[in-house]
Amino acid sequence: MTAPGTQLLTYFQLGKETSAGTTVAATRQWYGQGSGETDVDHMLALHRGNRGTRTQLAYATSKGVAVKIAYKSDSDIGAAYDELPFIFGQLDGGNSAVGAGADKTWTIAPSQTGANAQESYTIEVGDDIQEFEFGYCQASDFTLSAAKDGMTELEINWFGRQPVKSTKTAVAANTAVRIPGYLWIPRWATAQSGLAGASDTLNFLQDWSVTHQTGLVPRFYQDGLAYFGQSVEALPQTATVTLHVESTAQAISQFYDKKAAQTVDFMQLKALGPTLGGSNYSVTLQYALLYTDVKQIASVEEGVNIWEITAETVIDPTWATNMSAVIVCALAAIA
Repeated sequence: MTAPGTQLLTYFQLGKETSAGTTVAATRQWYGQGSGETDVDHMLALHRGNRGTRTQLAYATSKGVAVKIAYKSDSDIGAAYDELPFIFGQLDGGNSAVGAGADKTWTIAPSQTGANAQESYTIEVGDDIQEFEFGYCQASDFTLSAAKDGMTELEINWFGRQPVKSTKTAVAANTAVRIPGYLWIPRWATAQSGLAGASDTLNFLQDWSVTHQTGLVPRFYQDGLAYFGQSVEALPQTATVTLHVESTAQAISQFYDKKAAQTVDFMQLKALGPTLGGSNYSVTLQYALLYTDVKQIASVEEGVNIWEITAETVIDPTWATNMSAVIVCALAAIA
C-alpha cells in the first residue's frame, strides 16, 4: 500500500534568484491555501486524423511548457509586514531597506517612464510525496485586501518556467508579524501632497481590495527552449481598487459627486502595527484614483446600507506617478 501526500505536509516557499532563471534554494516559507496552486500547461498538440479507425487521436506533441502558480494566503494567517516588500517589489524591484536599527523602511516607487528591475524567484511547491521547483518566477498581478473582521490577505498570480522534480529545502518557520484587517485606516485628499496632513476617516470603511497589474509578461521564442526565454515589462502597470463603505453623507460627496464630475482623488490606506525598534511596523499605501463605478446601497449589513466603490489608478502630472508604498518592517534584505 502506498500512502498519499497529505495537506498537513504541503508547503510553499521561495528564494530570490541572483540571475533570472538560475534556480536557488528556498529561503522563506509562505503560508498559502495549499491546494490548486500550480498549473503546468504542456501546450499539447493533439494529433487527430483520418486513420481508418473511429478513434482519431493516437498521440500528442508538446509545443512548449507554461507555468502558472496561484498563491493565496491562508485566511487564518494572512499576510505579514515582512512579506510585502517581496511582492510590491514586483512593481519596481532593486529596492534596499533603510535604517540602522531593527526597523527597516522600504519605499516602493515604480518608474513611470523607464524600465524597472523586478526580482525573480525560485518557488518550491510540494508535499510529503514530491516537490516541484519552478525557476524565473515573477508576478503578473497581485491583490492585497482586508476586512474589519479578518486578516490582511494576499493573492499572487505568478508565472514561471517548467517544473523540475526536486527535494524540499529545509527552511525555518515564518513567524513574521501579521496584519489584522481592522488596523487599516483610510484618508482622502484633493492632492497627494495633502494626504500627510489629511484627517483619518473613522466609522466608514468596511473592507477594501487593491489589485495591481505588474506589466510583466513571459516571452517565448523560436530558440530551442520549451519554456519562456525572458520576461518583458510590456503591459500597463495599473491598479484597481474596490471599497465597501457605510452609506453616509461622505459617501455621496467623496465618491458619487467625484465620479459624476470625473474628479481625480487621492487615497491613503495605512496600517500601524506593534513597536519595532525606534518606530512601529507599518504599511502606507497611496493612490491617485478615478472612480469608475459607485453603487449606492449595494448591500445591507445588520440593517446598515453599504456602498460599493470601484476605482482605477491614474497618472497624476504633479505627483508624476499613480501610487506609492512605504513599508516599515523587520526585513533587512530581499533574499
